[in-house]
Amino acid sequence: MLNGMRATTIPSLNWLRVFEAAARHQSFARAGKELNMSAAAVSQQVLALETHLGRPLFERTANRINLTVEGSDFLPTVQVSLGAIESKAEALFARQRVERVTLLASQLMAMSWLPRVLAAFEAANSTIRVDLLMEGTHRKTDPDLTIRFGEEPHLVRHPTWLMGMSHVVMGREEDIARIASLDDLLSFRLYDVASHAIGWTTLLNHNFGHQSGRQLKIEAVDTTPLSLMMVSQGLGLAIGHLPVCGPIAASLGLVVCPLVPRTPGPGNYYLEQSHDRPQRPSVGRLAQALQDAAHLSMRIK
Repeated sequence: MLNGMRATTIPSLNWLRVFEAAARHQSFARAGKELNMSAAAVSQQVLALETHLGRPLFERTANRINLTVEGSDFLPTVQVSLGAIESKAEALFARQRVERVTLLASQLMAMSWLPRVLAAFEAANSTIRVDLLMEGTHRKTDPDLTIRFGEEPHLVRHPTWLMGMSHVVMGREEDIARIASLDDLLSFRLYDVASHAIGWTTLLNHNFGHQSGRQLKIEAVDTTPLSLMMVSQGLGLAIGHLPVCGPIAASLGLVVCPLVPRTPGPGNYYLEQSHDRPQRPSVGRLAQALQDAAHLSMRIK
């Protein structure tokens, strides 16, 4: 019984769209203009709906149309139903019209500097979504854009250069407040990332001279984010790299130790685009936004 009712009672969706427009405009001609149809075609569609339902929906006069009682009762249901279909279709399928750009970056970049920059980019470019990938993940996606890092001095002149770095000592505010001398600093555990060109020994030798005979309490860790997390728990001090690690350090409540000057170090971040596919405007817009944000970070670091 239910299937039979659906087959004979539920009318064509196009008829309903035409009926709704005609009822809203109270004119077949104005409805036709909205729907890119002739007034005669609108009238035919409405007549087909009325025939299907077995009741007139409009009273027709020479110069205008008016809804019948049945038409007035039917209109709100049609409008709500059409609105619900449109809203659901937008929610489910509009994302298919969004262009996606994949960006590959180091763990530190992905966890610290990039999220705020990408949020601002997507807010300004509503039809573009950035899929951020971290180096070392097992996904096999070939990225549209990659943030590379290199220690060669000439990279500072790379056409898509992003930023260099300065090395600083970071710790909790209450710990940094206790450091008035080098001896105070060396009383802490010092977290070191072995893969970095400038570690604690190099940093201290550069700023305070050779530390021969001193016993440094150095703890090796794998990544800068891990070292900063350890420091945020009051376990020691870490070397931070500005501006790239500034946001994650700030979110953890870490501050820079003024005893150790900001020390420029080797290494530059730059962009590399995929050469295996045509250049899309969206990729170029993201690249420019990253460069603009990076250069601003270098000025205010």
